[in-house]
Amino acid sequence: MQVTVDNIKKFVLTASLVLGCSMLAFGQQTPIYSQFFLNPYVYNPAYAGNAGRSVAFLSYRKQWIGIEGAPETSTLTFHTPMKRNIALGGMVYYDKRSLLKSTSVSASFTYKALFTEDQWISFGLTGGLSMNNIQLDNINDPAILSDPALFDLVDNNLSPTASFGFNYHIQGLNLGFSLPSLFKREVVGVEQFSTVELDPVKNYTLMANYKFPVGDGNVQLEPHLLYRVTETLPNQWEALAVLHLKDLLWIGGSYRQDYGATALLGLNIKDFLAVGYAYEFANTLVDGIPDGTHEIQLRLNIGKPKDFEKRVKVIESGNRNARFYSDGGNIFIESSPVEEGDPQEEIQESADPSGPDLDAYYQDEMPAGHYVILKDFDSFESAYQYWADVINDYGYKASFGYSSRDDQYYVYLFQSKDYLQTEIELEKARLLELFEDAYSLEID
Repeated sequence: MQVTVDNIKKFVLTASLVLGCSMLAFGQQTPIYSQFFLNPYVYNPAYAGNAGRSVAFLSYRKQWIGIEGAPETSTLTFHTPMKRNIALGGMVYYDKRSLLKSTSVSASFTYKALFTEDQWISFGLTGGLSMNNIQLDNINDPAILSDPALFDLVDNNLSPTASFGFNYHIQGLNLGFSLPSLFKREVVGVEQFSTVELDPVKNYTLMANYKFPVGDGNVQLEPHLLYRVTETLPNQWEALAVLHLKDLLWIGGSYRQDYGATALLGLNIKDFLAVGYAYEFANTLVDGIPDGTHEIQLRLNIGKPKDFEKRVKVIESGNRNARFYSDGGNIFIESSPVEEGDPQEEIQESADPSGPDLDAYYQDEMPAGHYVILKDFDSFESAYQYWADVINDYGYKASFGYSSRDDQYYVYLFQSKDYLQTEIELEKARLLELFEDAYSLEID
């Protein structure tokens, strides 16, 4: 069939209306990004904070260069780790295709459950609003203008959006799953603006990637696999591979099923800015498209990587006091000489024989190991009273003891030589409101 300019314009208008109205009028259609490997957060909110620092991304896509009214998409995202296991993010999305325009704003919360230092599961939840517009002044077809479904779309130009995702990370391997929409929603079908209701659990995205060194480590290979399941369109897979050269340059390519290939190129500018470019070759399903799609993405690193390790600094000021800061994580001890003096005589005199069994729960000198600390005290009496309250009033089998290294009394819920198991128990303890201020401590 011979392709004419009118055929191309007709195709753009039809594709824009059929594929765009559902997103613009009723919430979320999963957008397409060629450089999602730079910022997987755009597909899955569980990836917020994965860079370990605050980052902002600005991307721009221009499809089918040379065709009037072809889709244009701009996206601004930001996400940052707030604590060792909590991250926040946000996204502003603007899409324009022929007669259709959409702007959406969303924010996300992500929680990371840590198993080891290199194994965790993160969960992300996003919520927001989408505001949409259809430019009816540019439609001259009476058959379209008389369709009541179209006017129903215009009336419903503001809608809530929500998405969910989780990611399992183990030693460089990421396995992700996301639901682009948590709401049942109506979308435009292929039958002249007829609407179809979509089930959220039947529309999802699967992701997997692994990054590993090649040769002497100056080169790293990062393959990605992505699979989209959508009720109104055929399922689609996408494969992508990127070579990172000395953390300075990356080159790569991808192939999207029933669509075509993409070339990728990018540059890191010091530790501040990264610039990426992608060129999608003309859609193999549509004859006559004169050019492919261009996508540019900027990544801005804001500040230095965040350190959420708890540090315990021991200083000398009469009796030695421990000064705690930060909000959790590994313990690094800045040691100072241990002062002479044995507190054991005072401890024994202060013990209350009518209380819980002191011999079973108290240690004169806490041995080396990892602890889940509930609270720390300067005096035996204060530590003993709090420990007794935890035992008698709340029923938890806590223990307490004295550390001559820190000249402190610690009430603790768990003790082990295994750091990783201690971190797991710490997360369990923090789930209880009573122990939300618990932290981990290493005594060496």
